[in-house]
Amino acid sequence: MANWTVFLPGDMLYEETVVPGLERAGCRIKRGPRGTPGVMVEYPPEQLDALFGDVDAIIATPRELYPRAVLAAARKLRIISSAVIGTEQIDVDAATEMGIVVAHGAVPENYLGVSEAVVLLALALVRELKRKERDLRSLRWRPSDPGHMLWRRTFGLIGLGRVGVGVAERLQGWGVRMLGYDPYVAPEVPRRLGVELTDLDTLLRESDVVSIHVTLTDETRHLIGERELALMKPSAYLINTARGAAVDEQALARALAAGRIAGAGIDVWEREPPLPDNPLLQFEDNAILTPHNLAHSQECYDALAQTAIENTLRGLRGEEPVYVKNPRVLPQWHERLRRLSGS
Repeated sequence: MANWTVFLPGDMLYEETVVPGLERAGCRIKRGPRGTPGVMVEYPPEQLDALFGDVDAIIATPRELYPRAVLAAARKLRIISSAVIGTEQIDVDAATEMGIVVAHGAVPENYLGVSEAVVLLALALVRELKRKERDLRSLRWRPSDPGHMLWRRTFGLIGLGRVGVGVAERLQGWGVRMLGYDPYVAPEVPRRLGVELTDLDTLLRESDVVSIHVTLTDETRHLIGERELALMKPSAYLINTARGAAVDEQALARALAAGRIAGAGIDVWEREPPLPDNPLLQFEDNAILTPHNLAHSQECYDALAQTAIENTLRGLRGEEPVYVKNPRVLPQWHERLRRLSGS
């Protein structure tokens, strides 16, 4: 059995499962420094060789950055695997150029958990669940404003990847009209789900619930800002379970304060955790705010831990990982492995 060296960050997710799983496979664990809560770990250039020069694999979390310089310093690197579904912390383009495979935790327990959370938020917002609970706790019995049904309403999906499709699948039979905006989706996907493809502005104007399902890129950063919020109905709700920076939080706070939209459900933040002076934290009844864990479950944690182990071990053995972020690298990756093996 090869004596692989696997780099784990100082604040490793699912540590109680991942570490013994790798050690049972004969891996030597090398730990990075612990970070400061709420601050991304950026490895100092002068420490890169000492930290990464001898590692065969890296398991990354969203709490550290892995730019080109880190990947270049990891001369023996066979695989870098994100412990979660997101890979924004990894320079995937640089990894692809270098012939390094990037794996991630694209398990159904993860993305379908987000889909379930979206439906939860939509119902809680439309039904005004928070206000009704507060009314009862304040001994107000059946106030006059009852909220609304989701039935016969229009549900807008910005992005029709795994999560957006999962939401559409869960809304089947609910009697809702579904609009979708995704310039990259194959047309048969929305057709199969009964989703009407349209442009973003039309979706915003016509939807009663707008839910965001995009990865964070230059194109999607502040995709929803002042102009887009002004297009929404005053009775509409915005849901963001994707990436915090897809929404301009300052613009959203202004829209909520002015009553330009009815409410919002936010699980992701531009800065995580948000600072105490984040203007969204002032809203009570018309906002449901959660700490980027609404979709989490024990099933998800168990699946992500096992997948992090499996992706890493498969990559070390030269086998394709279970979930690959950059599949076009695979031929170049096999060539890199041959060079590393001296064959």
